[in-house]
Amino acid sequence: MSESPQNTALAEILDAIVDRRIRRKVQKLLQIGEEAVRALGELDAALYVREDGEEQLQIVSDAVMSHLRRLLDYLRMVASPVDAPDSAAPGEVATEAAPVARSAPTVARGAALGIIAARNRTDEEKWRALAGEVDTLHYGLSSELREYDRRFADALSNDRKEQALGDLNDATTALMDGVFAVMTTVYECFLGHAEPERMIPGHRDTLGKALAVRRAIAALRRTVRDLNRPIQDRSTDRAVAQASYERLLEEVVGFIKSDVFLYLRSDTRKEFERNRDLLEIGTVGQNRNDCEGFDKYLDSLAFISQRVVLITHDTEIKAKVTAELDRALAYVNILPELVCDVIVEAFVKAERLLGLNDQIDELVARWHALDETARADIDQAVPLARALCDLVRPPSQSSPPDSSDFF
Repeated sequence: MSESPQNTALAEILDAIVDRRIRRKVQKLLQIGEEAVRALGELDAALYVREDGEEQLQIVSDAVMSHLRRLLDYLRMVASPVDAPDSAAPGEVATEAAPVARSAPTVARGAALGIIAARNRTDEEKWRALAGEVDTLHYGLSSELREYDRRFADALSNDRKEQALGDLNDATTALMDGVFAVMTTVYECFLGHAEPERMIPGHRDTLGKALAVRRAIAALRRTVRDLNRPIQDRSTDRAVAQASYERLLEEVVGFIKSDVFLYLRSDTRKEFERNRDLLEIGTVGQNRNDCEGFDKYLDSLAFISQRVVLITHDTEIKAKVTAELDRALAYVNILPELVCDVIVEAFVKAERLLGLNDQIDELVARWHALDETARADIDQAVPLARALCDLVRPPSQSSPPDSSDFF
């Protein structure tokens, strides 16, 4: 895998692995995973039907799925209880490596807090933990692929090309999410956290797209709200109001040109384009009401957080942050440096909630404004951590509403 500068997540995980043998294995696993995601992501460009449609569809399917089958082969090796050393030839069986002993202080600290277990493990222990998780992931991906192969072959054998195309499209979406789940598990085992949207620059899973949409909409909403305020204030100087109007239009146009815009559902894209067209043909005096309407429309898009994929994600992140901070803050006076480390990781997780509500966004922004020295200062870090814990603590009576698709 090319360690390009923009792939900071890859550099981070490789830097965290001391054992060169395991680092090579992790890098190979992530490389094969990235190749599978990129192949699945190229389906739209590859899918077209010629006169020899059946043959062409089979070729496309074989090409797209070949990378996934390679990943499954490697996952089978990772999940194997027998771990062959690099010097062993394919097929050779090596004796299982003995567990690496940890010092008593390390064991005691991990048991006391229970919040940075990944850091206390050796690379060998992390690899073994990954192997335990991979078995389930391998089973899920293999089952999905077998079911796809069955449906696809049946559709082609009965000359149902449209059904075959639909099966291929549906399978690539589900399988891509499965590959992202594998890569996320690798990052969580070795780093203790994962940011799927950073793992493969330019590619996102379903959750990654939903998170990107939510963040982008929230940022646009706050900007439009600030620009709309002087527009609605009749006492604002006309030149200032017109400048705000033009800025607002620029923000709308810029959002429509962004990659995130393509993740929206077609009816939502049409609504944005309709608002852009309205604003482009008028002035602040003519379109003051339209600006207010667009501001309110952005407020209404808060329903994107009610998608099942986001509800599940947000619930898990909130529970993790709450549990980690509750345990860590109890040791502020005993292990201040360790507590600060946990707070840093909690805010990394909190970044995945951006766009959920303005209070969390503002708190994360305050955290980002701190330099490393301030983040290591218990007097500055703890108040922010307590505020974050209060914001994400799940209510005792939580019943998620029904969801609706957004893109």
